[in-house]
Amino acid sequence: MIHPVTRDRNNETQVIMLDLSEVTHMVYEDGVIAFITETDKYYPLVPSLSLYEKHLHDMGFYRLDRVNLVNMNKVKGFDEQRGLVFFDDPPHQVKNSATVAFMKVRKMKQTILDWISKNQPSAKTESDGE
Repeated sequence: MIHPVTRDRNNETQVIMLDLSEVTHMVYEDGVIAFITETDKYYPLVPSLSLYEKHLHDMGFYRLDRVNLVNMNKVKGFDEQRGLVFFDDPPHQVKNSATVAFMKVRKMKQTILDWISKNQPSAKTESDGE
């Protein structure tokens, strides 16, 4: 079984996929579990949106609201009035949407629109052909 870990207990360093068959033992130290191998010590990822935001930002994940982390590569529409981004085409299904915090709508508007433009099939085709 493969498990995501880091080399530090605060999960600040690079994520490593550790094969648990390499683990010699696990210990509980200062409130945190550590996986011990013959050569190193690893700490399992403690899931939180903040942690995932840090590690996945380069893949296009943005924190648009305190309750979500959005893969901007999948955004196809934006309703500024309702503070929603959509993942369907045409972008009108609230069930397939994520919220944009009221305080972030203005700040993120151009970024969201830029991502939507990049995500259009014609934009991908043009950039693939260059």
